[in-house]
Amino acid sequence: MSQESRQKPAMPYSLDQLQVFLTVQDAGGFAAAARQLNRAQSAVTYAIRQLEEDTGLILFDRAHYRPQLTDAGRTLLPRARRIVMELTEFHQHAQDFAKGVEASLCLVVNEFADLSVVVTALQQLHLAYPSVQVQLVQQPFGDDLAMIRQGSAQLGILPEVQPLGHAFVSHGIGRQHLVAVAAPQHPLATKPQPIDSAELQGHLQIVWSRAEHQSSSQVLPLSQQQDLGVHSLDTWRVTELATKRQFILAGLGWGSLPIHLVRDDIAQGRLVELKLTSWEGRDRMPSFDICVCRLKQLRLGPAGKFLLGSLINSAR
Repeated sequence: MSQESRQKPAMPYSLDQLQVFLTVQDAGGFAAAARQLNRAQSAVTYAIRQLEEDTGLILFDRAHYRPQLTDAGRTLLPRARRIVMELTEFHQHAQDFAKGVEASLCLVVNEFADLSVVVTALQQLHLAYPSVQVQLVQQPFGDDLAMIRQGSAQLGILPEVQPLGHAFVSHGIGRQHLVAVAAPQHPLATKPQPIDSAELQGHLQIVWSRAEHQSSSQVLPLSQQQDLGVHSLDTWRVTELATKRQFILAGLGWGSLPIHLVRDDIAQGRLVELKLTSWEGRDRMPSFDICVCRLKQLRLGPAGKFLLGSLINSAR
């Protein structure tokens, strides 16, 4: 077998030919395609004829008032669309990288933070920088800030329960409120409200606490003070808010949760908000600011800056 016969056949088709092919079909004819592409009709006709010669196939039946796809044209059309789309994305991604756009971003979100603002900002990021891959990691207190400090996450969404320190820059994006809740069948749900805090002591409380195996270089007060927010003499401890919510929904006990996690449960009657006379000496439930945080020394690329701005603007 000769060297020439072993070689694969050449594929002379160009991106421009495929784009003209798609435009003729979508515009409904050669003249309309020429106007859309701002070219002479003869140039459009030539591009199609050249593509037909290169493929050895007739793509359009020109016997009608408007050119109609042949069987070969109908078969090749969706493949042409996929090729043009992928090459267009390839070109866009190459341009993004040339401008310094990051290949990926990691965002760490504390489990007490509301994800709705984050989702809105990420939708905007995807529209502006579709080539950027996003990793979102949910972490508890301490571990969230550790990821930012170590550089494994460029941005973090976390509660400001204490000063972050001079190494960080933060922007407030909202305020998180806690509510005390119980299932409708729970004894506390049937008591006249407001409920005196002394009445809580006789009822099992579901308490969130940090898992013992988790560690970080800086542990925040909420993870140090395991009895923070504990009002009952009888407690069950869980390490995830989702588990805490499920236990409370099942009527196993009562507890406090961020309002965004139980807003729908309260509205639909699955949970009852408990109005309390006091919570740790205050006449109201705790609340704390939520911020987007980054290392001061970290230089964000275009996508990171865009995401940071979107988070701040989405909250507003």
